[in-house]
Order: sequence, then C-alpha cells, then structure tokens
Amino acid sequence: MGNSIIETRSARRHKRGLAWGLLFAGFLLARTAAAEPPALTVAVGGPAEDPAYLPVHAAVALGTFEAEGVTVTLKRAKHPTGAVTALRDREAGIAVTTLDEAIRGAWVRKLPVQVLVAHVRAPAVALLVAPAARDVVRRVEDLRGKAVGIPGPGSTGHLLLAVLLRGARLQPWQVDTRSVGSKALLAQLGAGDLAAAMVEEPWASRLLEAGRAGVLVDFRRPAEAERVLGAPFYEVVSVAVTALKEDAKPTPKAGPDAKKGTPARIEPPPEAVLAAYARGVARVQAWLAATPPPLVAERLPPALVGDRTRFESRLSAQQAAYAGAGEATREGLEATLRVLRGGASPWPVHLSVDADGLAPPPGVADARRQLGAAPPAP
Repeated sequence: MGNSIIETRSARRHKRGLAWGLLFAGFLLARTAAAEPPALTVAVGGPAEDPAYLPVHAAVALGTFEAEGVTVTLKRAKHPTGAVTALRDREAGIAVTTLDEAIRGAWVRKLPVQVLVAHVRAPAVALLVAPAARDVVRRVEDLRGKAVGIPGPGSTGHLLLAVLLRGARLQPWQVDTRSVGSKALLAQLGAGDLAAAMVEEPWASRLLEAGRAGVLVDFRRPAEAERVLGAPFYEVVSVAVTALKEDAKPTPKAGPDAKKGTPARIEPPPEAVLAAYARGVARVQAWLAATPPPLVAERLPPALVGDRTRFESRLSAQQAAYAGAGEATREGLEATLRVLRGGASPWPVHLSVDADGLAPPPGVADARRQLGAAPPAP
C-alpha cells in the first residue's frame, strides 16, 4: 500500500510538472509570436535617390515599419513597370510605382489596385525655356511652331505638355514635339536647338541654378500644379491589390508537389498590415517634408544618402511636393486621371477606373488619419 501511495504522489507531481511545462512553452510561443510582426514584401520601382521613393527606403532604414507593427522587405525593380509586374505576379504585396503604371499594368489586366499612400502631390518636372528663346517664349501660346523637347513618349513630361497645349488652344501638330533622351535634351536646350523642354529632376534644378534656362511652368511647385491642373497630381504612389481576378491561378503548393525553385506566391496582405505600412510611410514622409535636408542626411545611413551634397540639393528641391501624410484626395485622383486620359499617350478604351475605385480601404484611411496633421517623427 505504501508503494502505491508513493507512485500516486509521483504521478501527480509528474502531471503537475508536465502541465507547468506546457503552460510555460505556450507562454514562450505567445511571446515569440507577439515579438515577430507580420512580414511584407514591397516592390519599389525607383531608387532611394529619388525623393518620391525615398520614404519607403528611409522607413526600412529607420525601423519605422517595425515600430508600426510590420516587417518590410524591399524588392527593388529597375522601373515602375517592374514593381507593378511583381505585384501582378504576386511576388510582392505592395508596389511603389507611378499611378500611370499601376493603372496600365494592373487595372488594364483586370487586377484592381487601391492607393494606400500618395507619395507626392506635384510631379518632378518643369517646362523650361532655352536661353536663346527667353525673349520670344514668355507664355505657352508662344510655343506655336517651336521645337519642344520631352523626356519620352508617355512620360509625365509628355502628358503635362499635352495639358498645357490644350489650355493654350494649341493643337499637337502646331508644336514640333521631340522625344529626346535626358542628356541630348539638355544639350539641345542649351544649344538653342529646342526652344523649350519638359525637364525632370534633378536636371531642372541644376539648369535653373546655373542660369542655363528659364522656367515657364514649374510643376514641381504644388501651388503651380494645382493652378494648372485644378488639384494635386499624384505621380508616385503605393498600391495594393484589392480583389483578385476570378480566373487567377491558385497559389502553388508548398509540399513535395511544388515546383522546385519556384517561390510561393504572395497573398494580398490583410488590411491591418496595409494600415501599418501606410502609417510607416506617412510618418517618414511628413518628417522628410518638414526637416532640413542636412538633418535628414545625418539621420539616414550613409549608404542611403550617397553623395551628401547631391542628396541635400535634390531633397530641398522637392520637399514641398511631398503629399503630407499620404492622403490621396478625391479631387487629386480625378485630376491625375484627367491628365493620364488626356490623349498624349494611348488610353485603353475599355478601361473603367475612377477615384472611388482607387481610394484606399477604409481601415487604411482611418489608420493613417489617426496620425493627425503632424505625425510623430520616425
């Protein structure tokens, strides 16, 4: 009987120890899960040296995404088109790209996307006049019969030039529009072969600072962009898929039947993850807009800053263009769509997309709005 009592007590102690062990293991697992925020892959279609794309790179470097509850891995693309392709192929959950590419690369292919964050509210381009033409080109109407350069067909500069010509009641054939690469465009403008040109940053700032061109319409200034277009222009945005096509391919299996070397396709992130991402970008964006460039350069890693003088100069030229905490207004989306549909670049006739379709999910908009007019610095 004594031995039976001893065995019973021993069994009880064993059960209690096992229970405490399981409880402690569960506690550790819970703490580990709480400490590991959800992962998110973001395809970025532009370099950190471009102020429009800088907020995403900076938010990763400063740990702002983690502070908002999400771990972000950047998948860098050579062009905004590549970022949309990664989103469409489900290699990323978010794409940082131009709104034009988001529509042409996603909406046209029946893959609706919504704007989570508007990075800039004015495009990084200005209509500059050659030194030799300053006396004869004083307004857009004076471009009649003149040679005008653009960075390329379908570029933002091309689209905005079409807006200006329509406003001046000039037909496209009444202006000698020439598509020229950046270096040749600058050379021809300086030589007087072009009377004017739509010049992108950082070249616009450099020409103006050196006195090698005059400015006719400066779209880099939000007030000027709104005067001409009637509302902000959202060139670079962060977008996410809102609904998959019904005939979308299923996610590949992760087991032995999966094709070797093929990464698992990424499911559209839940709204809470999208909200955390949007808040992270908004905080960094507001900080970049309000902080003197030298202080920004000191805070960011040297690898992200690169040549400090160029970094500070380029950021200074475009700070005013940041779209605050990233809210894309209905008026701004409508104005941007009007420019994109303007006829300078072919617009698919079957495409139906409007400001409501591009607006962010309610949870994302609310989460970003809660940051207020002055979001906490990263």
